[in-house]
Amino acid sequence: RYPDIELTLEEQNLLARMVWVEAQGEPFEGQQAIAEIVLNRLVAENFQSSVKNVVYAENQFRSTAFLEDAKPTSIQYEAIERALEGPYVLPIDVVFFATYPVNDNIWGEIGGHIFCYQNS
Repeated sequence: RYPDIELTLEEQNLLARMVWVEAQGEPFEGQQAIAEIVLNRLVAENFQSSVKNVVYAENQFRSTAFLEDAKPTSIQYEAIERALEGPYVLPIDVVFFATYPVNDNIWGEIGGHIFCYQNS
């Protein structure tokens, strides 16, 4: 699904911190889905092309202010591995999540997050 994505150790650590901040209290499936959102954005044409740029894009993730204090565990790293290798939780064109619908193009809900496709 993501044949051209190979995350560096730095990118894995950043993504693990983001998953921890955004979804540490969510079920494993929800944590994997957060990692998939970032990967889905990497392969989408209208988002940034690096993990760092996706995570720190303006007005995209509220978690960025708390990333330095994050303490990811093996669970977040496992969620990233599953997001990369499958089985996948989300379709590849689901690129948004929040505690509310960000648009009317809703895929579904996992835990406290609602996941949305891009608007057509």
